[in-house]
Amino acid sequence: MTAAVLRGALIAALVLASAAASTPRALARTQPCLALSRRSAMFAGAALSVGAALQPAFAAGQDPTDLTRLVKGYKNVKFLLDNWERETTTSQGEKDADAVRKALGLRSTEDPLFQMDKLLSNAVKKSDPDRLEEWIDAADDLNTHINNANEFAYTSAFGEYNPGGGKDQILKYLELSRVELVGVEKDLKKILELLSLSTE
Repeated sequence: MTAAVLRGALIAALVLASAAASTPRALARTQPCLALSRRSAMFAGAALSVGAALQPAFAAGQDPTDLTRLVKGYKNVKFLLDNWERETTTSQGEKDADAVRKALGLRSTEDPLFQMDKLLSNAVKKSDPDRLEEWIDAADDLNTHINNANEFAYTSAFGEYNPGGGKDQILKYLELSRVELVGVEKDLKKILELLSLSTE
């Protein structure tokens, strides 16, 4: 299979795998991570290419071809991890996981990682075809970690009010979200490396 065909299949996979994080509903709560085999992604490429072409190229001024947004998003995630206690604690001393969802691009159309599926669909065209397998692995892992981090952050936000919940549940799911966010940082760093983009 040629590199061009593989590229098309990968773009299709990224569109499907990131759909949960790119729809308006995802701004409230992400959908479960889509389990796509690489083979099914390849066969889905042709059908999805038409649908993808019909999607708006821009969303609220965000340029889907601006790959510096990936760098900014990576820096936001790293900043949050480096300043975790401060950024996840309100002025009233309460724990708040909203910063996680903001860093993931799921709170505002102005967040760098908003509609990251479109970013990655454009970014893959500039990646090294000889390292396509590494890209697929990084993109798959990134999608999983984003969905998990968002899900845990969402659960943490309502942990005190759920049956059997309490402040300990807030802390539990907030920590689980942090662990997944570490994975997001690692995956984004790998993708930036594959694009030869500096993280500095």
